[in-house]
Amino acid sequence: MMKKLNKVIFLVTTATLLATTPIYLTNNGQVLAEESKAKELAPEWKVKVELAIQKVKERLPYLADFSYSTLEILEKDDGTSRISIILQTSKEKKKPSFEFGLDKQGNPKGFSYYEEFPEEGRPEIEHDKVKSKATDFMKQWYGPDMGGFSYNPNYSHDNVAHFTKLVNGLPYLNINVRLTVNSKGEVISKGSGLYNLGGDDAPALEDLKFADPKEAISKDQAEKAFAKHLKLFYLKQPAEGWDEKTKKYLYGSPTLRYKSEFSEFIDAKTGKEVPDYEGSGSAYNPIVRVNPVGKEVTVTTTEEAAAMFAAFGIESKAETIKEGISEDTKGKEYTHEINKDLEAIIVTEEETGRFMSYGVVDKRKKEREYPEEDPNGKKWLTPEESMKLAITALEKYGPKHVKEVMPIGTAEFRQRGAEQGFKFVNVHEGIPVLDDEISIRIDRITGEVKGLHMYDVSWEPLILPDPKKAVSHEQALKEYLKVRPLELQYFTSDADILSDNPNYQPILVYRTAISLDHREMDALTGKFTTAAEFHKSPY
Repeated sequence: MMKKLNKVIFLVTTATLLATTPIYLTNNGQVLAEESKAKELAPEWKVKVELAIQKVKERLPYLADFSYSTLEILEKDDGTSRISIILQTSKEKKKPSFEFGLDKQGNPKGFSYYEEFPEEGRPEIEHDKVKSKATDFMKQWYGPDMGGFSYNPNYSHDNVAHFTKLVNGLPYLNINVRLTVNSKGEVISKGSGLYNLGGDDAPALEDLKFADPKEAISKDQAEKAFAKHLKLFYLKQPAEGWDEKTKKYLYGSPTLRYKSEFSEFIDAKTGKEVPDYEGSGSAYNPIVRVNPVGKEVTVTTTEEAAAMFAAFGIESKAETIKEGISEDTKGKEYTHEINKDLEAIIVTEEETGRFMSYGVVDKRKKEREYPEEDPNGKKWLTPEESMKLAITALEKYGPKHVKEVMPIGTAEFRQRGAEQGFKFVNVHEGIPVLDDEISIRIDRITGEVKGLHMYDVSWEPLILPDPKKAVSHEQALKEYLKVRPLELQYFTSDADILSDNPNYQPILVYRTAISLDHREMDALTGKFTTAAEFHKSPY
């Protein structure tokens, strides 16, 4: 299923649509081609292409002078084709240009306008004007009823306007239109945005079954189900903005916040959490006690690097290890070539030589396939067994002041072939510090550590806000739901879309209203943070 979603944009058999690339069309629709290479385009598709060009030009006045068109058809291995049309003002001038695709019926789909002098950053245009221009465009494109789409304020901001399909008066989050408007008020891109239903491989809307909204549990019941997911967390270094001059983040003081830590969706019939993709779900897991052993490890010579490689099961010689400078830490980087495909790398801290990272890197650029089980039937370590080995490595090489850690996110426990990945964060008074983390990868066949990265962990005890000064959970929940109330919607998860079950159906869900400026709540004041959220998400 995944291959279809990635590859297929336009489905039509190559027996019906015959062409080579490119076929050129003039503004009046006359087809021109390289005689030595071009094949004939089926007559019905000639008409559809001409009508598609006419439609986009009628709805987008800035295309009036785009008199040169290129039709490109890319044949796929599965016998289907992808078709796109590129409009230019002349054959020689590549920008400005306008590109759009066609659906199965030959109608224009999404498009992108590549301006000759593109605007830098966010264009200076009020969002109310963006909403107005986008709404007018939706009516021109789909008709007075906008094709059953409705403006979605939860996902609209700056120069972007989202429109979501309504079913039974409720938003269906998997069918959307995303429009981008420039400072002139022109719609310069149209896409699907948000959650995809599967592109051209998706079932028709009329073939889906939508539950009656009356079957949903009450909002009070949903709020009780949501309440257990609103939890405290620390950030040791919250990013509060961006400095355009230095091109660096601006960081604030350590903070204690409340945030919902689940997958965002609650089944409106059962009150249970709905993972939006396989392996997602509640980010927090039970706290694990750790007992650091030994001293902090330093690596300052190739001899010490060879000894460290040996500790991870890699045989090397000091004279063959390459020594360089790490882009991440500015400290030393030691590289040992295991074979023509693999190399092992150790990274240290600049001033102290402290060991910061170890990993086995695959030098092959092509995409690899990762089996879910051993092809020879050999039993691999379980996730639980792998985590014990990861904890042992953490205790040996991690900070010696860390006494408790929390594995974050079920997605981190998903295997990638025979490797099991973990992300552990430091815990302070029972509360996770989400940006104080260590990542570890374990080989489930050999039990060896394949990756250990400690760039983002603190090597000295942190001074963090007192959790006793936080507002109560009850007060935080009340304020949270006042600003971001639960809303009833329809939703189809990626877990269903990408599954082998062709009979999946949308479900009724409750979801807290999205607010780009109100994602997390300061636990000491009970007020939402207004700065954008830049820290690494636990999801």
